[in-house]
Amino acid sequence: MAETLLVFYLLVASGYLLKTLRVFSTDEVTTFVHYIIYFALPVAVFEVIHEFDFSWRDIAVFGTAWFTIALTYFAVFKIIAKTVKDKRELKTLFLTSAFGNTAFVGYPIAYTLFGDKGLAYAILYDVVGNFLVVVTFAIFTITGRADWRTVYRFPPLGALILALLLKPFSITFLKPFVVAVKSSITPVIVFSLGLRIDPTGALLNLKPALFSVFWRQMVTPAVVLIWLYLLSGYFFIPFEEKMVILIQSSMPPFVMSVILSEKYRLKTDLAITAVNLGLAVLIFTLPLWFTIGKEVLKG
Repeated sequence: MAETLLVFYLLVASGYLLKTLRVFSTDEVTTFVHYIIYFALPVAVFEVIHEFDFSWRDIAVFGTAWFTIALTYFAVFKIIAKTVKDKRELKTLFLTSAFGNTAFVGYPIAYTLFGDKGLAYAILYDVVGNFLVVVTFAIFTITGRADWRTVYRFPPLGALILALLLKPFSITFLKPFVVAVKSSITPVIVFSLGLRIDPTGALLNLKPALFSVFWRQMVTPAVVLIWLYLLSGYFFIPFEEKMVILIQSSMPPFVMSVILSEKYRLKTDLAITAVNLGLAVLIFTLPLWFTIGKEVLKG
């Protein structure tokens, strides 16, 4: 875990340092994101899902994500709404509290800790558990209508479907190519996160952002830990799978909350603050849940 975090934060720091030295700019993040979303990630998703043997138990992966999103919706719109009257702020709180950075942070961490198996579970949690809900239920919550076009415009989802369809066929001849592409995912993703960091942004909207981060990185994984412990009493879930679910549930607020807040005229400053603050405290929350998870879920 210590080595994983060291690599993670050195890559983040490198991105931030080179941005500070004006070698890179925040505008160039788009290039890195397009490389990941439209090329590297679909290649990795295709190979990992094609080679991985799923079972009915894996419903627990995306089922847990759906459960925590529903719980967050209730907390924000039924409880927090009693004290926060600004609907724009409430919707932003929902986005930053319900959806974690399960791709840009969760993928490299799951892959580093548990290899291809960990990445497979992380993909399932992110694509089926998070992404599909973002472009349907979350968008509907914000605007009153779901944007289904985003579903078929998301290349990793297409790669996942294609991998399932082509499972009967061998793709071993692609292995060297896939290995080369997959090895680039972690450094490119995490380096680009460093280009996004804005320390001054952490001072804006601090109080509501603290709620989002505390809910996302403390309350949600605590609930998931109990949920997984209880589920384990009824049917077998592999240890690696339980750990990836727990880790994914503890990820900081997702970067897309900033984009969605900007697009739908919500509280963009709040989303930026929550994203930055979540990344800052990840160094404390990730080892915490990893250590607790190993003790509670190892049976």
